[in-house]
Amino acid sequence: MREGILAAVDLTASSQSVLKSAGLLAERLGWPLSVLHVVEDGYLRGAPKRFSAVWDEGYREPLEAASRILGELAERSLRALLPEGARAIVHHGNPVREVAGEALGHRLLVLASEGRSPLERVARGGVSHYVLHRGEVPVLSVDEGRPLSGLVRIAAAVDDSSAGLSAWRYAEELARATGAEVLAFHLVSLRPGSCCVPTYLPPELMEEAEVLGHARSALIERIGVPPDRLVIERGEESRGLLDLAEDRGVDLLVVGSRAKSSQRTRIGRTVVELLYQAELPLLIVPEAARL
Repeated sequence: MREGILAAVDLTASSQSVLKSAGLLAERLGWPLSVLHVVEDGYLRGAPKRFSAVWDEGYREPLEAASRILGELAERSLRALLPEGARAIVHHGNPVREVAGEALGHRLLVLASEGRSPLERVARGGVSHYVLHRGEVPVLSVDEGRPLSGLVRIAAAVDDSSAGLSAWRYAEELARATGAEVLAFHLVSLRPGSCCVPTYLPPELMEEAEVLGHARSALIERIGVPPDRLVIERGEESRGLLDLAEDRGVDLLVVGSRAKSSQRTRIGRTVVELLYQAELPLLIVPEAARL
């Protein structure tokens, strides 16, 4: 049985944004909150094997003592940051594997987004990318300067895929549980070579009103979005979704991921682009995940 929310922090400045976001969700949903920090002391613990040719047992005790001290410092620092009622967890090991393993026992994982450029995100975002590729738990990614501070309006990015359906269902359930308003966003591209719901005909052969009308009818029928909750506009994928979210005053954008069912696309190009670009809180929901 999965328990509540897991917030993974590295005890840097970004931890405050993660804790504020996770605390808000825990309060609004009535879920327990656990906060995890991983002490990355693998170099110390692996010393006997790494330096086997020159290893002396006399080194073991001071290295183990150093590991214990790191753990004690981490736990004291973590407890000083904890929201009221939250549980502190300190693990030793590889942060990627430890966070992913602990997340399996929770219903939602909150992580800090890293950096502004794709290069920095890819280089430092190992934890979020690993967890998202596994596709086992929803991940809330929050920017250091823009935590989740309210839940007045939630939006889901939808199309006629199973991932779009998962995003809508999760957003709808989250809105119902928290009293927020929920919207569904769909962008239609009319550039040559693009396609559109539901016909997949070359859009340059169709009138814009016809394309938008087809998309609206299909999404209402296939996804079950109420007509007054559906927002369809012309736009191009990730940047267009973020612009639309800003225009509509959205607090949280929910997107679906097909990582579990697709070895080729994994978490999806649009999701990766959103991870690189988004400043507003971004919730990535694996296929078939429910609140």
